[in-house]
Amino acid sequence: MSRCLRTIIVLLFCAVNGLTQAHADILIGSYSGDVNVRRQILSFSDDANGPSAIPLRVMGGPNSGLIEPVSGVYEPEENVLYVGDFRGESIRVFSVSNTNGDPAPLRAMGTAYLGQVRSLAVDAAHDELLVVDGTYKVFDRDANGNPFPKRYLDAGGPGSDTQQHFPSSIVYLPATDEIAEADVGFAPTFARRVMVFNRTDSGNVAPKRIIEGTNTMFGNNAGSLAYDPASRKLFVGAYSINPDSSHSARIVVFDDMANGDVVPLRTIAGAATGLELPGTSIIGGLAIDPVRQRLIVSIGDYAAASNNKILVFALTANGNAAPLQTIAGAQSSLLTNLGAPIWMPGDRIFRNGFE
Repeated sequence: MSRCLRTIIVLLFCAVNGLTQAHADILIGSYSGDVNVRRQILSFSDDANGPSAIPLRVMGGPNSGLIEPVSGVYEPEENVLYVGDFRGESIRVFSVSNTNGDPAPLRAMGTAYLGQVRSLAVDAAHDELLVVDGTYKVFDRDANGNPFPKRYLDAGGPGSDTQQHFPSSIVYLPATDEIAEADVGFAPTFARRVMVFNRTDSGNVAPKRIIEGTNTMFGNNAGSLAYDPASRKLFVGAYSINPDSSHSARIVVFDDMANGDVVPLRTIAGAATGLELPGTSIIGGLAIDPVRQRLIVSIGDYAAASNNKILVFALTANGNAAPLQTIAGAQSSLLTNLGAPIWMPGDRIFRNGFE
C-alpha cells in the first residue's frame, strides 16, 4: 500500500473517530552570500503566529552539507525532504524523522552537473526530479552522486526557441504533465514572464505557453511560483518598484492553462496584506499547505533581519486581505535573505497514544 493511500485512510479514520492530525511544519532556509557561512533550516509549527513564534527545530551543519538551503519540497511517496542548496550547488535528501540538529543526508547530488539550485519539484508518477539551476534539468528521482541530466532545455539566448534566460522557480503541473517556470526576458525590456513546457521537452524547444504583459501585473519582478493541483491554479509572487524605491508586492493567481497577456483571476495586494515592503525586501518564495488550505509567503530582506517574515494567507484570499498568520520577530531567529518556504505534513495522528 502506498504512503499516499495510507495517509488517506488515516485521515478518514480520524474524521470518523474525532482524532486530529499532528501539526504540520513550515520550513525555511536562507542565503548567506558566503560559501564559508552555513545557513540552517528552521522549522515552525504550521499555526505559529506573532512575535512569540519560535522554531521547533533547527537543521544544518557540516554533517548535513548544507550551505545555502533556499528551496525544497516534501515528497510523500518516499516520505523525505528534498533540499536545494544554492551556493552549495547540490540537492540533498533527508528523512523527515531526522530534520533536527546536524543529520547526514540519505543521498546527495553534487556539483558536477548542477549549478546554483534555485528551485526544484518532484514528479513521483514518473520518478523524476525537476530542477532549475540556470536552466531546466531533469534527473532520476533517486539520483545520487554526480549523474548527468536525463534531459535539459538549452539555456537559450536572444532568438533561441526556448527563450530561457534566468529561470528562478519551477512547479510541476500533473494534470497536463507540464512544468511552469518563472523567468525574465532579454534586453531591452527584461520582461517578467512565466513559461510552460512539456515535462518531457529537451533541447532547443519553444514553450507551449507564455504568461507575459502589462495585464498580468508582474511588474518589475515575478520570480516565485506555487501550484495548487486541486484547483489547478498557479500562484505567482511579484512586485513593482515605487518612486521612493519601496516595493509593492503582490500574489497574482492564474488558471494553469493561462496564456499571453492575461488578467489574473485574483490578486492579493494592499496595505493590510503585509506585502508593502522596503526596497531591500522581496518575496523569497511561495508554498501551499493543501491540508489547511493556506498559501505561505516568505519575505526576504538582504539588509535587516527584522524585515524578514513569513506570511500565511487563506488559499482563496483576494484583494487587500490580511494574513492569517505572521511569523516574524527576534524570537523567530529568521535571518536575512530568506529562501522559499517548504510545507511538510505532520507524520503522526495523536489522541490517547494512537499513532
